[in-house]
Amino acid sequence: MQKNRGVLLVTEKLGEELITAMQHYGFGVADRDKSWAFYRKLGFDVPMSLNQSYASRMEPVVGGDYERKVVIAANLLGGATLELYQYLSTEPRPFPSNWSWGDPGMSASALKVPDINLALELFEDTPEKVISGPLSWTAKPEWKAALISDPDSLLLFLIEVPEIKYSLRKDGQRVGGAIFPTIAVTDMERSLVFYRNILEYKEFVYDWKGIDPVLAAIPGGDRPMRRVLLHDPRPSTSFYSFYLDRGWIELVEVEGRKGPHIYHGRRWGDIGQMEICLDVNDIRGTFDELVARGAKPILEPNTDDFDMGHGSTALFAYIQDPDGTMIELAEATRLKVTEKLSIDLRKRKPGKPFPKWMMKMLRNKRYKEQHPTALPTGSQCGPHK
Repeated sequence: MQKNRGVLLVTEKLGEELITAMQHYGFGVADRDKSWAFYRKLGFDVPMSLNQSYASRMEPVVGGDYERKVVIAANLLGGATLELYQYLSTEPRPFPSNWSWGDPGMSASALKVPDINLALELFEDTPEKVISGPLSWTAKPEWKAALISDPDSLLLFLIEVPEIKYSLRKDGQRVGGAIFPTIAVTDMERSLVFYRNILEYKEFVYDWKGIDPVLAAIPGGDRPMRRVLLHDPRPSTSFYSFYLDRGWIELVEVEGRKGPHIYHGRRWGDIGQMEICLDVNDIRGTFDELVARGAKPILEPNTDDFDMGHGSTALFAYIQDPDGTMIELAEATRLKVTEKLSIDLRKRKPGKPFPKWMMKMLRNKRYKEQHPTALPTGSQCGPHK
């Protein structure tokens, strides 16, 4: 097709793949510090960004210039990082009380674990956070999984995947980074066109239909569904490819009635799993190309560096999938590795990853606990009741 040939020409002009890695998943939370204490217990203890300011650039999206505080935390075992986002000058709106599994939007996130049983020992003092498991992952029985909830009752899968890669094997660390989001959709075939043809997650890891016992205890989790796990098998060309890869994206469509999108009538940043973020090297070119392929534009790329805190800066933009789930594009422009080492990424050749010795230095940025921190139980309304 002529359109496909045009896409290839534009990509060649950029001189690189459009998307280089899955960078982070964004969660709106009621209390950033409480949530981060929970996620530090799961290994997300390296703050790549730590910031409190007004999110002025997001005003066209959220309808106001609100103060917020944010942490983007990496996990030394590798995988996507997590962004925890709390509104300060306005009250975060709670997760929909009538939510049901399959309502469109980002429903859950999967974290990799070397050993599912050892990972679940982290919850011996808070057993109410474990919803189900360990069980076989129904769509891929050789995987082992458990379903847990965080302080805002947002859903997390812990998944033991044989042969999956880990960046660093830190003694005693039982949970790694994020490996895929589960995004509920209303029309699987339409969504497959978007995620496979536009975002280029073309390869099927599985395409499964049935009822999943892992989900039996949550609203709507007992309904028949189709689950498709997509993968871009190309190696990551991100500067951060020692930790970040392209990851997977899981789409789920349930049979029967589906409610409105989880952010219908609410703002991006309110309680919930609100976005995935894709790492790119040329944000202007990537944004324009994805929109030309059919993605809905939400926020144009900024031209001035945005201060992410901790000495890091970036450019970002937003598009949406066919159901309205937000997808961020982010181009890192400066990285502060240590107090004495700060790198202007615009001067670095695209696709040339940082050397392993430099990435291993991020161990020195790990958050140092001031005192023992228990896993917070939390009471904020969320998807799991």
